[in-house]
Amino acid sequence: MVTVQRVRAGILPCLLLAASTLAAAQSPSDVEQGRRLYDGMCVTCHGFDGAGGEAPSLSRPMSHTDETLKSIIGNGIPNRGMPRVRRFTDNEVLQLVSYVRSLGRVASVSLPGNAERGGEVYRRQGCTSCHMVNGNGSSLGPELTGIGALRAPQHLKQALADPGAVLPRGTLPIPARAYFEYLPVLVVTEDGREVRGMRINEDTFTIQLRDAGNRFHTFRKSNLRRIEKETGKSLMPSYRDRLTAAETDDLVAYLSSLRGAK
Repeated sequence: MVTVQRVRAGILPCLLLAASTLAAAQSPSDVEQGRRLYDGMCVTCHGFDGAGGEAPSLSRPMSHTDETLKSIIGNGIPNRGMPRVRRFTDNEVLQLVSYVRSLGRVASVSLPGNAERGGEVYRRQGCTSCHMVNGNGSSLGPELTGIGALRAPQHLKQALADPGAVLPRGTLPIPARAYFEYLPVLVVTEDGREVRGMRINEDTFTIQLRDAGNRFHTFRKSNLRRIEKETGKSLMPSYRDRLTAAETDDLVAYLSSLRGAK
């Protein structure tokens, strides 16, 4: 009995300390300090208020524990292009976790467009010939079933106007995805044959492309005469002059409404 009492006496202070530490990290002042840390380190990729940009949106409820979020911040996600953060103290990491957690309680923003009309624009413009939503469409371009949970409305609007400026990064389940995806590449073989397509994968010795006809090509770099990476370009056309302002707003509203498989 004495042993049990001693164990309980040792456990209780630890539990109280853990609870008080968590409560302190969740305080308004710590959340505000976490916001300042976020604005200094994370806003470039994850967007203001965690709305999403080059990196996924954080303004949604998360199933991750605080320990998991701390690990992600400290160690990064190498195959998704997220760097590890080692300059923060343990308390600063807790403050950043608290702020990220608070983003899931932010009210959704009302958009000027109409999602239902936007769905009609999406189909009328032939977007299904390249993109897939809930299993319908083509896999030539990025899969859009959950795009609204990953990218901010402003990012989606920019992608429609200038697709090459906002190529996806770290969205596909393939290792070593720290580089931009869907990057157009032109290769010229030793016999002068030209092949242009989107980069699917690349390492030191080989490169894999998928052309506009959805055909896959694998090349050994030593057998190529030229490799031209068309940075800032996309196989997707710009819709800046193809849509009216109202149609753009409607299409952005539709894309923003896509939050996952139904």
